[in-house]
Amino acid sequence: MCQSESQRDHLARRKKQMHEKKPRRGIQSVEIAFRILAVMQTSQQAMALKDIAPRAGLTASAANNYLVSLVRIGLAAPDEKPGCYRLGPAALSLGISAMQQIDGFEIVRREVTTLRDATRRSAAVTTWTDDGPISLFKQDGDQRGAFEFRTGLIPMLTSAAGKIYAASMPPSRTTHLIDQEWSAVFGGKPDAEKFREDAKRELKRRQFATITRSDLIGYVSIAAPVLDWNGDVRFTLSLAGTRATMKTDPTSEEVKALLASASRATQAIGGKADLGDSAPDLQGRRG
Repeated sequence: MCQSESQRDHLARRKKQMHEKKPRRGIQSVEIAFRILAVMQTSQQAMALKDIAPRAGLTASAANNYLVSLVRIGLAAPDEKPGCYRLGPAALSLGISAMQQIDGFEIVRREVTTLRDATRRSAAVTTWTDDGPISLFKQDGDQRGAFEFRTGLIPMLTSAAGKIYAASMPPSRTTHLIDQEWSAVFGGKPDAEKFREDAKRELKRRQFATITRSDLIGYVSIAAPVLDWNGDVRFTLSLAGTRATMKTDPTSEEVKALLASASRATQAIGGKADLGDSAPDLQGRRG
C-alpha cells in the first residue's frame, strides 16, 4: 500500500528525532552539591554557611542539608569556628589525583595549534630546563622564514618567552645565561638585574611579555605564562609576527587570543588563572 505524503513526512520527522542527540539526564542534587564545593573553593579559609548559601543559589537550610552529606563523605569539613566549613580531605585527595592524571604538554600542544589557527601567526610552547628555556612544539603561521619559531633552546634576551623566565626564575638560575648573551645583543657590561626587573614590571603590568626588533625585519614576539596550581610558570605560549602585521597592545586580536589560550591551559592543568598583583615565581620556591 502506498504511503501518503503526510505519512512520509511523519516518518521522516520520527527518523530525524531518533538520530538527534538528546541531552543526557543527570542527577541534579550532584550538580547542586558541586555548586557548594565550587563556592568553597574560591576562599582560602573556612566560610560561614550564611555566605556559602546565597553564592550557591540556595537557602541556608538547603545548603546545610547538602553540607551534612558533603561532610559525611569527606568533601567538606566543619571548621573550629561554629557554622563555618572548609574543603575536606577527600576534596584534596581528588584534586591531587586529578593533577596526576593531567597531561600538561598535550594541553598546551593543543593550544598552540588553536592559537595558530585563530591568528594565522607562528605559535609555540616553551618550558624551562637546567640549560635554559626550550621550545617544545611549534606550528608555523602564514609568514615563513625569519618569523618562524625553532624547536630547541631559545635565547633569554631576544625572545618574549625568555623574558618571562627572566622575570620568574630565581637570579641564581638565570644570571649566567643573561650574561652570556648580553654582549652580542646589547654590548657593554651585562646588567642582568635591570633586565629582570624590567621584565617583571612588564609581566606584572600586562600579564604578557613582548620583544620588538628595531631592525628592518621588524620581528615581534609576544608570550604569556601558563601557571600551575602553585602559581609558578610551567609553560609559556608564544606568537611571532612583524610590527606591520601583529600589534602588541592588550586590545589587539593576537594578544587577546594569546591570553585566552594561556588562561584555558592554566585552568586545564589546575593552575591559578590570574597573575594578580605580582609576577609569578617560576619554581623559585622549590630551588
